Amino acid sequence: MQPSESEIQSHYSQGGLLERILSALRTAGKDVDALTVDELSPVDEFHSRGRAATQELAKLAAFAKGTRVLDVGSGLGGPARYLAATCGCDVTGIDLQPEFCEVANELSRRSGMAGLTRFQQANALELPFPDASFDAAWTIQMQMNIADKRRFYAEIARVLRPGGRFAFQEICGGNDEPLHYPVPWATCPEHSHLIAPEPLRALLGQVGLREEVWRDITAETIAWRKAQAAKMGQGRGAAAPLGMHLVLGEQAQAKMANSARNAEEGRIGSVVGIFAKP
Repeated sequence: MQPSESEIQSHYSQGGLLERILSALRTAGKDVDALTVDELSPVDEFHSRGRAATQELAKLAAFAKGTRVLDVGSGLGGPARYLAATCGCDVTGIDLQPEFCEVANELSRRSGMAGLTRFQQANALELPFPDASFDAAWTIQMQMNIADKRRFYAEIARVLRPGGRFAFQEICGGNDEPLHYPVPWATCPEHSHLIAPEPLRALLGQVGLREEVWRDITAETIAWRKAQAAKMGQGRGAAAPLGMHLVLGEQAQAKMANSARNAEEGRIGSVVGIFAKP
């Protein structure tokens, strides 16, 4: 059963997020009124492998300057700002969590990216855009709470223009063993809806998208998590003011540790893909 909007929002809502981020930036010696996209990356790249993953996906997608991109599940806007600053894309982000959208818009304003990025609250199952509105769509680890995958991916296909491309990095189901909770996207099993890689691959074709690139990056993701854990264990980064802990809240360590354990035990996997609308 699909979790309600309020259940999902409650999981991600911490309250006071902008204030915590700005305070951490000041502690790190940053000018919060003149931020750069790179300075924000430790906190606004809310996904496995952080900025490196965004860079790799952007390279695969190879969006041209001026490409109109829809970032579905845009979070705090880090990947959108990267696409705007590096590739010259015009990015519209949507997220179910209103606070994320408010913070994303403010961080874009403070980093000079408000002209090329904008963020609004919306449900990914009912995208508030006409057919063929975008040249490209982009998601990074956002569909794990969505039970109706067909409806979700059909909506992405609908808003893409013919010839448009869909780029993604996603967490998938693994060996069908139950997950260890909490994880970054869910506190309990009722809120987690993972699809295995091959069914996801087939589903994208069924909604009318043509595969261009498909890669399993589970091994790279596990190696990244181990490196992060090693840094924490050696005291390098444990006290860093900026990081995903600002978004994940009080259970941040448990969520990240369980995510790593689930990957190492084969309970989850990670894939990237590029698909096009004929």
